[in-house]
Amino acid sequence: MLHSKAEELRVQFHPAKFVCDFETALIPAIQGNFPITRVQGFFFHFCQAVLRQEIRKKVKMLMALAFFPVNLVPAGFEILNVETSGQVEALFQYYQREWLPATKIPLWNVHGVAMRTNNHLEAPPGFYQFLQLIIDEQGKTETVVRQIDDGYARGRGSVRRSAAYGFQQRWVAAVTGRLHRNEIGIEHFLKAISYTPAPVLL
Repeated sequence: MLHSKAEELRVQFHPAKFVCDFETALIPAIQGNFPITRVQGFFFHFCQAVLRQEIRKKVKMLMALAFFPVNLVPAGFEILNVETSGQVEALFQYYQREWLPATKIPLWNVHGVAMRTNNHLEAPPGFYQFLQLIIDEQGKTETVVRQIDDGYARGRGSVRRSAAYGFQQRWVAAVTGRLHRNEIGIEHFLKAISYTPAPVLL
């Protein structure tokens, strides 16, 4: 479009530099149409993107406090609260007021808890779905009984979980074990666990 407008106005259009947002489609389009032109992003937008990423990281670490041993949660909070400002400071004040009182920590803390959601309880099945589940369970039970009678060892328990959930459980247990053995510190634990809480995508 710029080339055609330049032709229409009968001017040579060879810009030395384009200054623009960090749009994923815009930058390659400029580079494709103006291969010798330098593309530079706005410094302000760069700073905002870095700040958003830093805030996101801090918030995820704050959520990771739920995996921390109850007695260490206040210490973990204090480590994270160092040098907070702006909106993050307001979030930390809210968190301290609403969630950090000693009586509330055990309510939301999931340290050592295997089942952290109630998704399996929230949607009760209809009668026919329930009946089908019973029939399916009967079939599985009969299969297991036959396998045991035939000498096969039983592999999995009756509770099935996704591979990702199983990996997550093992990861949390491993990192928690390292914390208990004093192999890692509080901040390292929170950083490692901050990649774990799958229900929240920031």
